[in-house]
Amino acid sequence: MTDENNISKLGDKLGDSNVRQTRRSLKFTDYAIDRYNADFINAKGKTQKQVRISFDVSKNTALKGLRLVHYRNSKKKYFNLQYWFNGRPNNVSIGEFRLGIFGVKEVEEKVFNLVKQFTNDKGHWTSDPRLAILEKEHRITKALIQKSQQLTIRDVILRIAKDGFPKTKRQGSLSVNSIKEFIKFMFGFNWRSRCLVYAETEKGYGKVSFKHRTHPRKIVKPTSWEDLFSKFPGGSGIITNKKLNPKLETSLYDNELSKLVIDELNEGIIKKYIDKPHRSFGTKDNMLDCFKRLWSYSQDNNLFGDTPPTINFDNISFKKPDQTQSVSRRYDNLRFRDNELPIIFEALKKRTDKYPFQSEALLLMMFTGRRETETLKIKWSDVDRDNNMIILRHAITKARKEEFIEITPPVALVLDQLERHRQGKYQKYRFIDWLFPTLRTDTQRLYDDQYARSHSTRMKTLRGCWEDLVKETGIVGSPKMFRKTFSSLAKLTLGTSSKARALTGHEQDSTLDTYYDKTPKETAKEYAHQVAKVFNFIKKTG
Repeated sequence: MTDENNISKLGDKLGDSNVRQTRRSLKFTDYAIDRYNADFINAKGKTQKQVRISFDVSKNTALKGLRLVHYRNSKKKYFNLQYWFNGRPNNVSIGEFRLGIFGVKEVEEKVFNLVKQFTNDKGHWTSDPRLAILEKEHRITKALIQKSQQLTIRDVILRIAKDGFPKTKRQGSLSVNSIKEFIKFMFGFNWRSRCLVYAETEKGYGKVSFKHRTHPRKIVKPTSWEDLFSKFPGGSGIITNKKLNPKLETSLYDNELSKLVIDELNEGIIKKYIDKPHRSFGTKDNMLDCFKRLWSYSQDNNLFGDTPPTINFDNISFKKPDQTQSVSRRYDNLRFRDNELPIIFEALKKRTDKYPFQSEALLLMMFTGRRETETLKIKWSDVDRDNNMIILRHAITKARKEEFIEITPPVALVLDQLERHRQGKYQKYRFIDWLFPTLRTDTQRLYDDQYARSHSTRMKTLRGCWEDLVKETGIVGSPKMFRKTFSSLAKLTLGTSSKARALTGHEQDSTLDTYYDKTPKETAKEYAHQVAKVFNFIKKTG
């Protein structure tokens, strides 16, 4: 009986009833295997799921039981070793044929090692090679699982984006500005950041969506975060246009450091990465904040191994310059002089036609000491004339708690002017609920309630009006100084910082005294009217 006949019988014993054992062999070469295509039709004319064919090799070699299995649906080809163990036939897959990757050379070496390890001097199997292979594959699989659980910095950055940029100490997402800052340093300075659109939810959280962007070489249409990062993988798409990226910065995601497993990050690596001569102190500080978010997210989501490392961010510091380099921080601790306030008031009144809504927003900041971000998010629905107050929703305040502004005569002056805008030249903006709408709106969509109420119709900056005022008056400063000025005036008028805090919503910090008494609303209203008298120049100037 020939070897082929023996193999045919062996196939029947193994239960391969749907497999037709052909009585021809295949040359044991990569070329022959690659060219081989079975017809998958058996002797009865029925279609088979698979076909097995023996190789043209000597029966005295370790390869005597090797066959090729060709599958009809997948078209894949596998090496299969048939053998006898303990008087019973069996078979085990050796691997998939992949031209140039796993072929006759590789399978020959694998089979040889099996025979050497699990047969005796007579060529009989002393152990079942199938069980041995499965056991080995299990160990490999376990190791691969452990390795897959070790996330790189890139992996964590992607997860943060997919999770919607969550806060670390509170529920909810980061603000729009915080998200922009994180994206800039973590995976910005790249064309992928040009495909993003930022918006704000009703609760004041930031959210990011995708838009089509014309890349210098192609039109990019991302549909998800995975899609975005697949279109611009690490190191690809870095912006080299100096107008868009003046210092030719590279994000963390595009740096080789991002390939590091998150567990291996430490204080020294972070400091070395951030502390570059071309970066300002403010930039370094902001980048460090981003690393803190990266680290906190990894801790909160158990992304580290069984023994998570520790990083003391207090040990990472940078030398401050002799003079403040950041324009935005130059005026942090300054206030306007008393004689400058009437000048600013008159200048803003003059600009109510040229810069409608901007001039009124600046006046409201001057009369209340409220932050620009809070002021520009006030809605007409927040204005309660019956109770003479403006409600500051918890979603827009820094402390995330509801506060209020008493409608004093100066504040009423601003509201009255805004009403005149809505009843006059800008009456089409009456569909917008924002107290300070932007003139850069699609007027054709103002009848769309969803659009009219979105942050797209809200004013985002007061720069134009303020820069024009500075140019005319020569007053040096920033709108943020209104807050410091009002706080100082309130403290001087009321006598204590705790009373001033009832009007400004300051947190306990160095700006005001560290103690605070919870002021009743009616008392706070009285405080507001006392401080409002400071602005008596309104009547004097008309």
